[in-house]
Amino acid sequence: MNARGRSLFEGLPASVPEALALRRQRPDDLFVVGPDFQLTFGESDVLSSKLASRLLAAGVGKGTRLGVLHANDPDWVVSWLAGARIGALTVPLSTFAPGPELVRVLRHTDVSSLLTTSSFLQSSLSSRLEEGLEGLAGSGPSLTLEQTPYLRWIHVNDSESLSWSRPLSDLASEALVRAAESQVVPADPLVMVNTSGTTSGPKSVVHTHGSLIRHSALMAQLRSLRPSDRLFCPMPFFWVGGLTTSLLYALTSGCTLLTQIRFEPGEALDLIEREAATLIQVWPNAAQAMAEHPSFGMRNLRSVRGGTVPEALPQGRRPASSYLYPGLFGMTETGGPHSNPDDPYSPLPVELRGTFGIGVPGVDRKVVDLESFGPAAAGDPGELHVRGPFVMDQIYKSERHETFDRDGWYPTGDICSIDDRGFLRFHGRKSLMIKTGGSNVAPNEVEEVLRESPMVKVAYVLGIPDSQRGEAVVAVVVPNDGFSPDDQVLAGYVRSRLSTYKVPRQWAFVTEGAVPLLPNGKADIQSLRGIFVS
Repeated sequence: MNARGRSLFEGLPASVPEALALRRQRPDDLFVVGPDFQLTFGESDVLSSKLASRLLAAGVGKGTRLGVLHANDPDWVVSWLAGARIGALTVPLSTFAPGPELVRVLRHTDVSSLLTTSSFLQSSLSSRLEEGLEGLAGSGPSLTLEQTPYLRWIHVNDSESLSWSRPLSDLASEALVRAAESQVVPADPLVMVNTSGTTSGPKSVVHTHGSLIRHSALMAQLRSLRPSDRLFCPMPFFWVGGLTTSLLYALTSGCTLLTQIRFEPGEALDLIEREAATLIQVWPNAAQAMAEHPSFGMRNLRSVRGGTVPEALPQGRRPASSYLYPGLFGMTETGGPHSNPDDPYSPLPVELRGTFGIGVPGVDRKVVDLESFGPAAAGDPGELHVRGPFVMDQIYKSERHETFDRDGWYPTGDICSIDDRGFLRFHGRKSLMIKTGGSNVAPNEVEEVLRESPMVKVAYVLGIPDSQRGEAVVAVVVPNDGFSPDDQVLAGYVRSRLSTYKVPRQWAFVTEGAVPLLPNGKADIQSLRGIFVS
């Protein structure tokens, strides 16, 4: 490791066993708290150690692909820690996924052992598995199914009636767990995070202990997290936001994570108020749902010092616009944020509106011109490339030359610009870039202009096939309360601020509740495109 790396990593835990060892100093501190559950650091250590011993006795060890299918609750935390602390390559699975999708991910990631529970809220996870996995329902506990050729067993922790659920082995010795932990090193693969677009199959991103644990610890420091902090974040643990920037924030900093099995704004406000949350981290649609909840104005939120719900802050600290509030920018492949504002809890000055801060220490970034493939000038948009110690180890089942260039850069597919001070702006996804009449249009650029109109609450800009232009620019708009926007008026508004070829040629106006959403809370662009293309 060079001097830069040693300086950057100094004092940071580099593996799950190291992070757990730090938390043993204050075992009674709360680790994860929900509306009706809580788990201390000491309890999570003891329970995951016992489960780890059973996993070792069952043949799980260094490199074993161990699936985890639980809700955001103590079972998820204990199951994941148990596998991670003994070197298993953990594979968190989505509780949102129907049976066939679960099986596609199990097959793609070559999971050999799966820890799960029988149900998720009112949904039967065991039924989903039986629906998607042919032959499971009539199988015994030793699995040999062609759809998932590497899957040897599934353990359902709360059911003894399923013929295919394998009971776990008796406890092995605590000494064996400690011996296994001593062999876990920062370079070991830790987790395979699964992500996908609306049309593609699973993309499985592998991060090592060193990259993900150090990244979370560093980000926790940059956000000034302390053991006294209580972070509310309901993001699912099976995605990088819920894992890296919530659960691992708590594990590496000692703060308490407040979470929910499924986001519900009233219950969220109850939890935030009851537990005196100091920080709130939610998606924009969740922030809006909380701020618009009928009880919001009656809540005691004096404990909140920052986060993504500006309305919860004292009046003097609220930005004039939600777009003046700093945000993080990153992706699954970078383990979460690769850009970070200087002060994550204070409103941005007007000249930095829409920026996402400078690079996280240790992460290299460059913008590549889309035409020349050379470096873009400061402030000019192009494709963002990143590299550094927090970037993923690999995309599973993709060769290195398919993922990184010869100098180790990863092309993110994000169209960004970086000004001469290092502040990043996001202009859209390369895959969503609209090519109209030979010119490129970044949807985000047009959306930002539309959001400045008092008539517009939310806007989504996309391209649809056009026989003359290749693609035509179109827009879906959620009007602000009290406005009935006219497409000609909005077109003129955009034309006065942007080049003519960037002005949407077709418009659709919908209510906010009519915007289709993906499970991660983002707008479903494919479904929105269907408004214009039958």
